[in-house]
Amino acid sequence: MNGTAEAGASASSPPSLRAAAEEVNFVFLEGVDVPAAVSTGASSSSPTARQAPADGAFSSWTNVLLRRSDESHTWRHRLAHALRHLGIPQPVPYLTRLVSFLTLLGVVAALFIFLIDLAVHGIEAARNQLRQLVHPALGFGLYLLSAVALCLLSTFWCATLSKEAEGSGLPQMKSILSGFYDRMKDALKVRVLFAKALGLICAIGGGLPVGWEGPNVHISCIIAHQLYRIPFFRELKRDRSLRLQTLAAACAVGLASSFGAPVGGVLYSIETMASFYLVQSFWKGVMCALAGAMIYDLLYTTPLVEAFEGTTFDPQDVGRVQIFLYAALGVLMGLLGALFICCVRGIYEMRMRRYPGTNRYFLVGAVATVSALVQYPVRLFALDPRAAINDLFRAVPLKMTDNFGWIELVSLPIVKFLLVAVSLGLPLPAGIFIPSFLIGAGCGRLFGEVLRLVFGAAVVPGTYAVVGAAAFTAGVTRALSCSVIIFEVTGQLRHMVPVLVAVLLAVIVGNAFNRSLYDTLVLMKQLPYMPILRRDRRPDMTVEEVMRRIDSTPCLFPDLGAADVQRLLEKFPDQPMLPVTDRSGVLLGAVSRRVLVARCQEARDGRSNGTDEVAFTMLDASEGDEDIDGAMEEARVGAPSSAPLADLTYRKQQQQGGRRSEGVVLPCDVSPLQVADYTLLRQLHFMFVMLMPHAAYVTKQGRLVGIVQREDLVQCGAVPES
Repeated sequence: MNGTAEAGASASSPPSLRAAAEEVNFVFLEGVDVPAAVSTGASSSSPTARQAPADGAFSSWTNVLLRRSDESHTWRHRLAHALRHLGIPQPVPYLTRLVSFLTLLGVVAALFIFLIDLAVHGIEAARNQLRQLVHPALGFGLYLLSAVALCLLSTFWCATLSKEAEGSGLPQMKSILSGFYDRMKDALKVRVLFAKALGLICAIGGGLPVGWEGPNVHISCIIAHQLYRIPFFRELKRDRSLRLQTLAAACAVGLASSFGAPVGGVLYSIETMASFYLVQSFWKGVMCALAGAMIYDLLYTTPLVEAFEGTTFDPQDVGRVQIFLYAALGVLMGLLGALFICCVRGIYEMRMRRYPGTNRYFLVGAVATVSALVQYPVRLFALDPRAAINDLFRAVPLKMTDNFGWIELVSLPIVKFLLVAVSLGLPLPAGIFIPSFLIGAGCGRLFGEVLRLVFGAAVVPGTYAVVGAAAFTAGVTRALSCSVIIFEVTGQLRHMVPVLVAVLLAVIVGNAFNRSLYDTLVLMKQLPYMPILRRDRRPDMTVEEVMRRIDSTPCLFPDLGAADVQRLLEKFPDQPMLPVTDRSGVLLGAVSRRVLVARCQEARDGRSNGTDEVAFTMLDASEGDEDIDGAMEEARVGAPSSAPLADLTYRKQQQQGGRRSEGVVLPCDVSPLQVADYTLLRQLHFMFVMLMPHAAYVTKQGRLVGIVQREDLVQCGAVPES
C-alpha cells in the first residue's frame, strides 16, 4: 500500500520540486519533526519522515520556511537556503531587496518633500490673502508680524530638536560621503528630520529668501538611513560601501524631487557631493531619482503648489555675435558667483568675530524684519521663487509683463543678492540653488533687456534669463550639471549651446578666485572633509613626518585582560581605533574604541562568575562600526556572522573560585590599511580618499612603528584652513 501511495505521489509531483522540497526538509529540519502536511504517511518520528511529500512540493517547502523551529537560523537564512536549493541565483534576492529599497526611498522622499512644499504654499497663500482682506496698513502689520513669528519659530525648532538641522545639509552629507560617517551620523537622526522639515516650512513660509534643495537632500538622506531599520533592508546596511552608495542615491532623489529633473539631479549630486564616484552606483542614483521624479510629475501637475513652467522660445539659429554675448554673460555670472561666496563667508566670519554671542532669536528676527520691509512693497519680490522665475523666463517683452518693470528688474538682483548672502548664515534650514536661480535669472533678464534696447526686437530677453540662471548657479556651486537641470526644467533644448558655453565659463572663472560655496560652507562650519588637506601638511611630505609614534599610541596585546584594556581606554580617551600587536610588535589588527568600552563593561559584569576573559574575533573590515554589535550578537548565539575571516581567538583565563565566564568577544579588523614609513603623503591621502579607512598603520619590517589618523591629514576643525 505504501508503495502505491509513493508511486502516486511521484506521478502527481514534479520531480525537481519534489527533490528540492525533500532537500529543504533535510537541511532545515534536521532533528525537527516534519509537519504532517508534508509527511508521506509514515510516522513523523520515524526515519521515513524525510521522504518525498505526497501533495505538492511547493506547499511543503513553504510550510518548512514558515515553521518555527528551535534552531538559531532566522527566517531570512532559511529563505536564502531554500531559494538556493530551488536553483534561484543568489543575486536575485539581493537585487530584489536593493531595488525595493531604492524605489521605496524615491517614493517616500518625494512624498515627504511634496508635503513640505504643500505646507509652505498654504502658509504663503494664507499670508497673502490675509493682507488683502484688511486695511493696507493693518495688512502690512500682519504681514510683518507673521514673517517674524514664522522665522523665529524656524530657529526655535532647530534649537529645540537638533542644531544639526541648521543650514543647507549638503556640507554634512559631503562629510559623510567622504568617509566621516562615524563622526557625522548624528545628522541622520529622526529628530533632525522633523527639525529640518518644520524649520524649512517656517523659514520659507516666513518670506526668507532661502532655497529648499539642500534641506531636501538632507531629508532624503535621513529617510534612507531610517529605512535601514526595516528588517527586510537590514542586510543592505552591513555593506559599508553600499550604504554610502544609497546615501548618494538619496542625494540625487532629493534634487530630483525638488525640480523634477532626474538626470540633472543625479549628475548634480555626483559633482557636488562625491570626492570620487563608483560607476556601479550610477544606476542606483538614476533609479532612485526616477522614482522621485515620477512622484513629482504626478503631484506637481495639480494646482496645489507652484511648479516650474516650460519655456516656449521660437527656434532660431544662434549667430557668432550672440554666442559671444552669451559667453560674456557667463563670465559675468562667474565673477558674481565668486563675489557671492566671498560675501557669504565674509558676513559669517564678521558676525562670529565681532558678535559671537549674538542671540539667535534676535539675529533671525532682525533679518526677517528687514526682509519683510524690503519685499512687501514689490510684488516680484514677494512672489514664490518659482513663480518669479517663470515670469523672468517668459519670451514676452518687458512692457507686456504684469509683475515687474525696469525698477523691479534692476533692484531684484541687488536685493536678493544681499538678502540671500545674509540668510545663509542664519541658524535655520536654508538652501542656495533656487535663490541662485532667481538671482541669475534676474541678472540675465536685465542683460537681455539692455541688449534689446541696443539691437532691437531680434533679441529675446527670456533666453538670457535662462542662460543667466544656469550660469550664476554654476558660478556658485561649480557644477556643470546646472545646464542639464535647466534643460529639464524648461523642457527646451533651443538654448543648449548658449547655456553650455556660459556655464563652462562661469565655472572656470569662479574656480580662479575661490572654492565652491559647498566647500566654503564645509570650512566655515569646520566639518571634516577628506579631500581638503590641513594647512600644515604638504603633499611631498613622508608618512614618517606626520605619523603618531607608537610610544605615544596605545596598543593592545592578545594576553591583556579587561582591566588592562580599561586602563588603556582611560589613558587615551581620544583614540577611536586601537591596534592589536603581539609582544614583538607585529600588527595583528585593530579594534574600535566603542566596542572595547562596551565589551569591557560586559567583562566587569561577568567577574562575579569567576573569570576575566577577553577574546579578539576576526571580522571583515567592510563591516561598518555601527554593525559590529549586531554581528557579534549573532556570533554569540551561534549564527554565522556576515563575513568571518578566521576562527582565531586570543584568550586569557584566570580561575577564581573554580567558576568560568562565557567570555567577552571583541571584533578585530585583521586587514587594516598598512603603509611603509617612507610613503609620500599624497599617496596616503589618495588612499584615504578612495578607501575611507579610520587610520593607516605604519610598519617597518613588519612591525608597527606609528599610526596616521584621518585628522592628521585633513581639516577636522582643529586647524584653520586658509
